[in-house]
Amino acid sequence: MCEEEDDDDDRLGGGKARWIRGRWWYKLTHVCQRWRNIILGSTSYLDLCLVCAQGTPVADMLAHSPPLPLIVDHVYGDVSISEEDEEGILLALKQYYDRVRCVRLQMAIPNLQKLVVAIDEEFPILEHLILMLPCKDGGFTLKLPETFQAPHLQHLTLTGFTLSMRSPLRTATMRLVTLVLLMVHPFTYVHPNALLRYLPCMSQLETLMIAFSFSIDHHHDVEGQLSHMTPITFPSLL
Repeated sequence: MCEEEDDDDDRLGGGKARWIRGRWWYKLTHVCQRWRNIILGSTSYLDLCLVCAQGTPVADMLAHSPPLPLIVDHVYGDVSISEEDEEGILLALKQYYDRVRCVRLQMAIPNLQKLVVAIDEEFPILEHLILMLPCKDGGFTLKLPETFQAPHLQHLTLTGFTLSMRSPLRTATMRLVTLVLLMVHPFTYVHPNALLRYLPCMSQLETLMIAFSFSIDHHHDVEGQLSHMTPITFPSLL
C-alpha cells in the first residue's frame, strides 16, 4: 500500500517500508482457501496492490493474479539491473500502465533512460512517481516524455531530470502534495520563471524541496531572480 508516512524519507523518497508493505497479503492468501476468498473478495476495502520489485516474475504474476493496482519499485543504486527485471518493468509500464499506482526507479543511466521512455502514456491512477539517477551519473540528465500524463499524481520526486516548457507537470499541478526536484548537474537547472508557471497552481502542496548539488555561477543569479518573483502562498505546506 502507498499510504502516507510521517517519516521524512518516506515523504521525499518513498521509504523502503512503504513499498514493500504492499506485499503484506501475499502469504495470508496461502493459509487456506477461506482466507484466500475473504482477502480476494475485499480487494478494494483492503486496498491491495501487486508489487513489481527486484526478482519478481512480473509476467507470471500478472497472468495469475487479479487485476489489482501495481507498485513498480526498483532501486539498484550502482548495481546492474537484470534483463528479467528490466523486461518486467517494461511490461508493467507499457501494457499495464492503466493499473500502475506507484513508480520508484533508481538505476544506472542506460537502464533508466530506456524505462523512462516507456512512461509515455496517460497513467490514470498513478499517485507516486520517484525517478532518481545514481550519484555517480550526475553528469547526465533525463527528461520525461512530453506525452506522459498523470492526472491524479500526488507525489513527484525527480533527481537528475530537466523540465521542459511542455513538462508533464502541467497535468498534475492541482493535485500535487509532494514536489521534490534535485538538480545534480548544471544541465538540469530550472529557471525560476519556469517554475513560476506551475507553483501557483499547487495549492495542495505539503512538501516542497528544490535543491542544487552543484555550484551556481554568475549566469544563474538565483537570489536575484527569486527576489523579482511574485510571492506565492502554500496554505497546506508543512
